[in-house]
Amino acid sequence: MLHLSKTLRAAAVLTMASLALAGCSLISSGDAKRDESGKATESSKADAFKVKLGDCIANPDTQEVVDVTIIPCDQSHDLEAYAVTKMDTSAFPGDTEVGTKAEEFCGAQFATFVGVPFEESALDVTFLHPTSDSWKTGDREIVCLIGAAAGAATTGTLKGAAQ
Repeated sequence: MLHLSKTLRAAAVLTMASLALAGCSLISSGDAKRDESGKATESSKADAFKVKLGDCIANPDTQEVVDVTIIPCDQSHDLEAYAVTKMDTSAFPGDTEVGTKAEEFCGAQFATFVGVPFEESALDVTFLHPTSDSWKTGDREIVCLIGAAAGAATTGTLKGAAQ
């Protein structure tokens, strides 16, 4: 299961919320329906560990995320995966350290993806990150997610949106 948190904005401070993956899921939803290039072809429920760079998803209902709804990006969606990285430590560094690493990475990737710094943007950011439980199953991935302010839905990509 992943952990989800909402973005918080403070003057000139990059603060992001997170979603945690829960590694305790016994039943996997599998992957989204995709074409040969890997793009989602229709809205479908998928295991949260299957979210890929460029995927668009519906906002998860909880902060502990097991499944997500992956949606083709040309349809109305809440979030878009704009950057992905893996943590390289062997032992779980703790929730605070995971959150710090995710904020640093997602913040550094934001301006490159959107075209303006986070502090000047109206867009919100959150991220999927490992929990101590999902770490035990090999989860090391941080997935940065971007969406419109106040949870508004978008259509298409926010890449280069400069907003």
